[in-house]
Amino acid sequence: TITWTRGGSSPQFTRVTFEYSTDNVNYTPLGNGTATGSNWTLTGLNLPTGQNLYIRARGYYRSGNYNSSGSITESVRNAFILPPPTPTLGNISTRALVQTGDNVMIGGFIITGSGQKRVIVRAIGPSLVNHGITNPLQNPTLELHDGTGALITSNDNWMDAPNRQEIIDSGLAPTNNLESAILTSLSPGAYTAIVRGVNNGTGIALVEGYDLDPTAGSKLGNISTRALAQTGDNVMIGGFIITGTGQKRVIVRAIGPSLAQYGITNPLADPTLELHDGSGAVIAFDDNWKDSQEAEIQATGLAPSDDAESAIVRTLVPGNYTAIVRGKNDTIGVALVEVYGLN
Repeated sequence: TITWTRGGSSPQFTRVTFEYSTDNVNYTPLGNGTATGSNWTLTGLNLPTGQNLYIRARGYYRSGNYNSSGSITESVRNAFILPPPTPTLGNISTRALVQTGDNVMIGGFIITGSGQKRVIVRAIGPSLVNHGITNPLQNPTLELHDGTGALITSNDNWMDAPNRQEIIDSGLAPTNNLESAILTSLSPGAYTAIVRGVNNGTGIALVEGYDLDPTAGSKLGNISTRALAQTGDNVMIGGFIITGTGQKRVIVRAIGPSLAQYGITNPLADPTLELHDGSGAVIAFDDNWKDSQEAEIQATGLAPSDDAESAIVRTLVPGNYTAIVRGKNDTIGVALVEVYGLN
């Protein structure tokens, strides 16, 4: 929106036109303004971003009101319009059944770009009863590991964290004191969050990662969670939010059989994948990735290595999305749900 404000006793205009230029020499018309009291306004503009601009307003006087140069007065202002934020994966979450051993919940994410990224990672359990979960993990613990597998930090009960006040100030403090949270700044690289139950407790838990500084020179590039996919309320549910403007192209994958090569003895043999929008509507479904989008999936370079695994390539507008992983014919096993940003 551009607004030209009439000041003091300057003459009234019958018409105001607006133009823009990148060199203050050659101007492109934008249109005629609309009078709103003492102002003239032009809305609905699509101006170039990320560069220096000159905006020129020309006002035409009412009959009988002239200055020494004629019946037109103009004003030029310099402006720099920041480009809109590119669409990114803003925060991520996965809900699944946490057991013991290889069946704990393992969430992974990659930070790309340059500079550090401020994040908060949470392990939610007891408060899930408020959302209809009858078997929540009563006392979740949380570990954060770097790409080498080294432990960076851990937390059991977020109120015991040394930076408890920072967690509160983020607006994302867990609602139950037995839940866990880690708020830290991370350099670009791969990270893993592991959720377990205290004293080998089991139950449904939610692992979440939030980007606290989306304007930084780094971003969440892709996310994944490994857990035991069962049936009913115990299926694996991965959520992600696309922030910014414009569309984001992603690939979502449900991996099962190929986990055997990484030492998983009970992988989900035939995972299916549903993608839901923020209203809960199913916008895509896949069982066996080669059956529908084979060429598109192969073109990403991220095709699953087993034909029984599932994948969906989709271009999405900003909003909330959910990926649900189930075993075909109600089978159970360890699975991996992944989301990769492609653009």
